[in-house]
Amino acid sequence: MKNSFVYLSICLVIFIGLKFIFPYLSTGALQFLLAPTNKIISFIFNSTYTYSSETGYFYPHLDIVINKSCSGFNFFFISFLMYSFLIIKAGIINKWLKIPFALCLAYATTIVANVSRIAGYMVMMNIQSPLLSLSGLSWLHQAEGIVVYLTFLVIAYLTFNHILNKIEHKYEKATQS
Repeated sequence: MKNSFVYLSICLVIFIGLKFIFPYLSTGALQFLLAPTNKIISFIFNSTYTYSSETGYFYPHLDIVINKSCSGFNFFFISFLMYSFLIIKAGIINKWLKIPFALCLAYATTIVANVSRIAGYMVMMNIQSPLLSLSGLSWLHQAEGIVVYLTFLVIAYLTFNHILNKIEHKYEKATQS
């Protein structure tokens, strides 16, 4: 129990530190999230881009910019907290691997969620519909981001929790035999 409290405290300190650092980070500092997202978007839409450290990745053909606000950094550290909690609760991963494992899972989830969000928005912008005629408004982009990120967070939680429960169940059966 004491070990769990220590790990949760470390995760909360990391979370708070990342939250306070974010406003001061440049687009260049977020390349670990932006570069993979950009490569996948470039591949999906078969489009070229130019990069500027001030503005990010600009796609002239698609008329979009992938920049700091598209990095998913907030989603990254929220999913890090979620994975950390689940991993610590399960208690089946080596004590020194808990935080790095949670970071890796959060990173992979963030990249997939970012690509889905950007690709989904691009598809929405190409639909000719009176309902989406307000596509120039930023609220649509923000609403779509909220729905995508929340959906990914819930699905990731349910999926990972289910996997951990199955592993715990197998572990308990093996120790009882």
